[in-house]
Amino acid sequence: ATMSSITRKNKRRAAFKCAKQGIAPAQAIAVSAAREIKVTKEAAAETMEVLLQAIALVAAHDYGKLNAKDTRLDVLAKQLYQRSIQVKKRQLNEEENKTCQRFAGAVMEIWEKEEGKSYAKD
Repeated sequence: ATMSSITRKNKRRAAFKCAKQGIAPAQAIAVSAAREIKVTKEAAAETMEVLLQAIALVAAHDYGKLNAKDTRLDVLAKQLYQRSIQVKKRQLNEEENKTCQRFAGAVMEIWEKEEGKSYAKD
């Protein structure tokens, strides 16, 4: 082999190695980003589900605690927090479970109907 062919071979090998190493980190980053997005979406969906259940429980069972107008928002925040912990730990009694199911059904039914209307306009 001539000197120039060895040099070309080495250049090709170097170029290939660089390309391969460039692709690998890019793929790793893409895979990592996709995983992050999936985890974030799942967490958001779970948070939304927990919050909806907490809202149902507060509205149905803690309504009286929200009477005082000046403290209503603070009490609501506190009750939502407590109810969300209860939901996450699955510490609901039968009545509370039924409340959550009824509310979830109503939300789905009403939101789908309303969204159907707004899509029809578009």
